[in-house]
Amino acid sequence: MQVAPKSSTTAGQEHRAPLRRRIRHVLLGDGPIIPLAVSHGLSGSADAFVTVSLAGSLFFNISPDASRQQVLLYLLVTMAPLAVLAPLVGPAVDRFRRSQRFVASIFYLLRAVSCLAMVSFLLDLTFYPLALILLIASKASGVVKQTLVQQLVDDPDELVATNARLARLASITAAIGAGVAAALLTVSGPGWTLRIGAVLFALASFVVLQVRTPEHVIVATDDVEYAETHLPVVFVASVGMVAIRGAVGFFLFTLAFTLRRDSQPAVIYGLAAACYGFGAFAGHTVISLLRRRFSEQQLIGLAIAAPAAFTAVGILGVSTPLLLVIAALVGLSTTLGRNAFDSLLQRRAPEALLGRAGARYETRFQLAWVFGGAVATPISLAPEVSMMILTAIYLPGLAVFIRALREAGQFEGASVDALAGARQRVLMARHAWEAEEYRTAIIDASAAADLAQTVHGPFLDDDRDRRILLDELRRAAIDPKRPVLPGDAIRALEAAGGLLDGKLQAEPS
Repeated sequence: MQVAPKSSTTAGQEHRAPLRRRIRHVLLGDGPIIPLAVSHGLSGSADAFVTVSLAGSLFFNISPDASRQQVLLYLLVTMAPLAVLAPLVGPAVDRFRRSQRFVASIFYLLRAVSCLAMVSFLLDLTFYPLALILLIASKASGVVKQTLVQQLVDDPDELVATNARLARLASITAAIGAGVAAALLTVSGPGWTLRIGAVLFALASFVVLQVRTPEHVIVATDDVEYAETHLPVVFVASVGMVAIRGAVGFFLFTLAFTLRRDSQPAVIYGLAAACYGFGAFAGHTVISLLRRRFSEQQLIGLAIAAPAAFTAVGILGVSTPLLLVIAALVGLSTTLGRNAFDSLLQRRAPEALLGRAGARYETRFQLAWVFGGAVATPISLAPEVSMMILTAIYLPGLAVFIRALREAGQFEGASVDALAGARQRVLMARHAWEAEEYRTAIIDASAAADLAQTVHGPFLDDDRDRRILLDELRRAAIDPKRPVLPGDAIRALEAAGGLLDGKLQAEPS
C-alpha cells in the first residue's frame, strides 16, 4: 500500500504550529501561568491608557508652575496607599489564599470603575480620591500577582524567568497601548483614553478568573515568617532596591521638568520615553541569561552600578545623547532590580505570608520613589546639578549595599572567615536535630546555604541538586501539615555541609 506524501499545506501547518508554541512560550509561558500572563498584559496596556490620559490633562495642558503644584499633590496622594498597603492589603491577600484569582479580579474591577468615574472629574478635587482608589488597587494587584506567581511556579530557579516574562509582556502591551492612547488623545481627549483603559481592566478581571492555583496552602508561624523574610539574603536586597527606586523617582520627574523648562520639542519627550522603555524591556529580556551567572543580590548591585557610571559623567555636562543613554540605563536598572528582588522574596518568603511580606517591602520602595520625585518637582535644577544628585543617590547606595552584602556573611557568627556565619548556622541546625527539632534544623541548614551564597555568589553547577534538595526540604519544614522525619533533617545537614565544603563559583571579596 502506498502512502500519499504530505501536502505542502499540511507541512506548512506543522511548521507553523511549533513556531506558534515557541512564540507563546516566550510571551506567555506554559501551563497554568498563561491566564495570569494574559491578564497582566491587559492591565499593562490599561495602565498605559490611564498614564497617557493623566499626562495629557494634568501635565502638558497647563503651565509648568501649575503642573508642579499638580504633580506635588499627586505625589502626596501616592503616599496614601502606603497607609493601608502593609497593615491591611497584605494580610487580606494572605487571608484569602485559596481565592487569589477572585481577589485579583476584584482589584481589576475596582480599577476599571475608578477609570470610568475619573472621566467626569479631571482637573477637579474629586479626581484625587478616585486616583487614590486607583493607586491602592494597583499596588494591591502587584501584591496579588506576586503570590500567584509563587503558587504557580514549582521550580524556585524559574521565578526570575517567570517574573521577567510577565514584566516583558506588560512592557510590550504598555508600549502598544501608549501609542494607541496618544493617537486617541489627540483626536478625542483624555476621557476616551480612560474609558478604553476601563474596558481593558474589565477584560483583565475576567481573564484572571481562569487561573487555577493549588488548593493546598502552607501556613507558617510568625517567627518562621520573620526569620525567612529578614535574613540578609532578603534584607540586603531591599537596601539596594531603595536606592534604585529613589533614583528612578528623581530622574523621571527631573527629566520631565528639565525638558519643559528648556522648551524641548515633543520628539525629545518621545525619544526619552522610548529609551527608558527600551532599557526596561532589555532588562526583562537579559535577566534570565544573567541569572545563570549571578545571584539576585549581584544583579541588584549591577542595576545600581550601570546608571551610576554615566550620571557621574553627566556632572561635567549633559548632552541630549547622554540624557537618552541615561534614560535607557535607568530603565534597565529598574527592571533588573525589581525582577531580582521579586524572585528572591518569592523564593524565601513562606507561601502563606508572602502578601504581607511583599506589601511591607513595596511600602518602603514606594516611599523612596515618592521622596525622589518630591525632591525633583518643586525647584528648577540645571541638568548637571540633577546628574550630581543622581550620582549622590547611586554611589552611596551602592557603597552601603556592598558593605551590607559583605557583613551579611557574618550573620550570627563574628569571625574573620567569610563562611563563619554560615558554619555557625549549620552548627545551630545540628543542635536542633539533636534536640529532635527537625523542622528548625532544616530551616537553619537552608539558611546556612543562603548565607554562604550571599558572600561567595552562586554555587557550582555540580551542587545544583543539593540546593534544590534544601529548597524542597525547607518548603516541607515550614508546612505543619507535611510530616518531617529525622532522616529529612539529616539529609538537610548533609546537603548544607556539602555545599559549604565544596568550591564556590566566586571567591570571597
